[in-house]
Amino acid sequence: MTDPLAVSFPIAPVVVPVLAVLVAGAIAIAGIERGVPRLAWVFKPLATLLLLAVVGWPQTSFARLTVAGILLSLIGDIALLSDRDTPFQVGLVAFLAAHVVYIVANFKVAVWWPGLWGVAAVVLLASVILLRLVRPPHIVLRIATIVYGVAISAMVISAWATIGGPLRWAPLAAAGSVLFYVSDASLAINRFYRPIPHVAYLAIGVYWLGQIGIALAAHGPVG
Repeated sequence: MTDPLAVSFPIAPVVVPVLAVLVAGAIAIAGIERGVPRLAWVFKPLATLLLLAVVGWPQTSFARLTVAGILLSLIGDIALLSDRDTPFQVGLVAFLAAHVVYIVANFKVAVWWPGLWGVAAVVLLASVILLRLVRPPHIVLRIATIVYGVAISAMVISAWATIGGPLRWAPLAAAGSVLFYVSDASLAINRFYRPIPHVAYLAIGVYWLGQIGIALAAHGPVG
């Protein structure tokens, strides 16, 4: 007899890719925490690249856009391996583009539900508080940070708007977007406000958990 839960949530095909992302991510974080940059240079991009295996072969426009977002994130991950300002700016642009792509993907399957106003209010309030704390010294970078904050806020809200629509694993995309937000917020606070001890766990570890949620939503069925 076929298990209806297995049909609606086929776990087996994604177990190995998800574990691979987690293992590669753990090694990258260990490299950062223990001062072994070679591990980070190899396993940080690898962990993000393995997200493509979580998505699988993209058969929907949502999945194809998610793949594009992951590839843009890969560029950002490689850029942020450096602490210098120019690579940081490249990474900021790459992740900004990734969020825009995710927003487009989410709107393709978005629906309205009453609680979305509450979600939007919480996200926007959090972003206002965050942007008051995070004030880069250079005006251009400060403006870029504000633009980025608006984009990731829109990404989170649009991800929550997918709940109740045709995307059956939409709650994973919504949860993943929040984790992505937490990751970016911790990175910004650590760089422009106050150092966070062992920030790699938040800025990178939580980031991959968020991306896994988004990738799993793209792997899941639509309709």
